[in-house]
Amino acid sequence: MSSISSISSSYALSGSYVTQSNQLSESTKAKLEALGIDPTTVTTEAEAQSLIAQVEAMSESDQARPQSGSSDMALLTKAKELAEEVGAKISNRDNLDDICKKISEKIEQLAQQYGSDAVAMNKLEDYQRELSSIDSRYGSKIDTQDSIFAAMNMISASNKYALGL
Repeated sequence: MSSISSISSSYALSGSYVTQSNQLSESTKAKLEALGIDPTTVTTEAEAQSLIAQVEAMSESDQARPQSGSSDMALLTKAKELAEEVGAKISNRDNLDDICKKISEKIEQLAQQYGSDAVAMNKLEDYQRELSSIDSRYGSKIDTQDSIFAAMNMISASNKYALGL
């Protein structure tokens, strides 16, 4: 009799272990939420840890590059300030791409106008460097977002496959 109860208790233990492995720990859920990821999109602890590692690796690579104010609003504000400095006409409806294009066109126009003035050309080169910096930070931000979305889509497809959907 004791052997039958020990077998059934071992099955009960293994069954509870399987159930627990499909649930996320509270610390993992907290990490996912802190990174802006919905914990319900991940079904296993291993998938969650993999996703956390990917997002943290992307964040670390972004932090390795010196970036001051890489949010959309900060970049937009910087671009508007630069547009004002060079004299580019922008509207409140212009997005960052439109503003950068108008700044670039204005810099080209000023370069043609002041082509022989070395001081003015140096100032225009400074404007061009600042514009390139804004543009590259924005591009980097978009690339990071695309990578995160691709990782989330991959996990979603894997979950659907695992669930037979």
